[in-house]
Amino acid sequence: MRGPATLGTVVLLAMAAGCFRHADTPTPAKDAPCACRGHAPAKLDRARLCSSWSEATEGLSHAAFPELDPASCYVPVRYAAGVEGKPKPDPIPSHCGYPEPGTRAVLAREIARYDAIAAGVSSELPLNLARELPLNLARELPLDLACDLPPDERMRAARLNAATLRAAAEDGRKYPYAAVSTFGYGAPMHEKSGLMTWRPGDACPTLAPLHLARLGQNVQRAERAAAAFRAGVAPVITVSGGAIHSPVYETWILAYLLTCRLGVPASAILVDPCADHTHTNLRNTAGLVVALGGRSAYVVTTGIQVGYRQEWTTFDWIGGSIDQRSLRDFGYVVGSFRQASVGVDHGFWLTPYRFFAEPKDGLGGVTCVR
Repeated sequence: MRGPATLGTVVLLAMAAGCFRHADTPTPAKDAPCACRGHAPAKLDRARLCSSWSEATEGLSHAAFPELDPASCYVPVRYAAGVEGKPKPDPIPSHCGYPEPGTRAVLAREIARYDAIAAGVSSELPLNLARELPLNLARELPLDLACDLPPDERMRAARLNAATLRAAAEDGRKYPYAAVSTFGYGAPMHEKSGLMTWRPGDACPTLAPLHLARLGQNVQRAERAAAAFRAGVAPVITVSGGAIHSPVYETWILAYLLTCRLGVPASAILVDPCADHTHTNLRNTAGLVVALGGRSAYVVTTGIQVGYRQEWTTFDWIGGSIDQRSLRDFGYVVGSFRQASVGVDHGFWLTPYRFFAEPKDGLGGVTCVR
């Protein structure tokens, strides 16, 4: 067992610059596609996929190379040098894009579920509504609301998400991704930011420069998400983060910045007030992608979290990588993710479907995220 000084040194090293590796795209193999490129292992035990992940999948990580397989619908988002606020997604491949056939039916189902939660009936739904939902959805909260939330916060979030899903169902445009996503950055000083009691739908307060500065990296994360949204990367923005480091929910901070300062319509924002770490941010966001009836999200972030999502980090040395935490807490690895931004390093393709290169009606439609 390492002593405190040694462990502290390792942690500091893990947080230092140069501790992350973005793997170069491998040369396409001529033989059978390997599992690391979105295909299932040859001996995949599907029955144990979401309960005994390591044994069922031979210990695969999130690392994948979606740019090698058209089935991934991986769309790079390009940023001109020095103009990171003006991203431009590549053209959507002919067989890709959001929405796709079947999306409306998924949205209708999820709208009914969020409506029920907003009405205060989550675990036991009225019979007439329960008949409209699959059994597991009628009994279970979505991941973005399945934490110890005060009832009013849960109902408010459900009402917001139902309204956003309705707007998505009425949007007839085609997008590269189902969502632009960003995660909150928590700090104790948020309690003094002036947003303790603010909620979406309230009048927008004007924060003094000092209070705005207390929001830290959330400001830049919201700006990057708004820029991608305005560029047509996706029809909605998902914001994720609970009240972990202060009594202020990170998701409300991001919603405030997006709607009150950056002009994003409230009807274009899905909220997740339950995530408590990067791996739960990713899992809950992946769950919202499933709720949208989509295949992927474009995730933007800042700071050390940019490196934390690469193919390898020194957090692996201390058991703190995203995959290691996911396996300990959930029992499975959250889908796949890979840097998709070009010109900057803060944008990532994320899919909840680990075997994205398989047919969608087979393993390509399997996800452990519910």
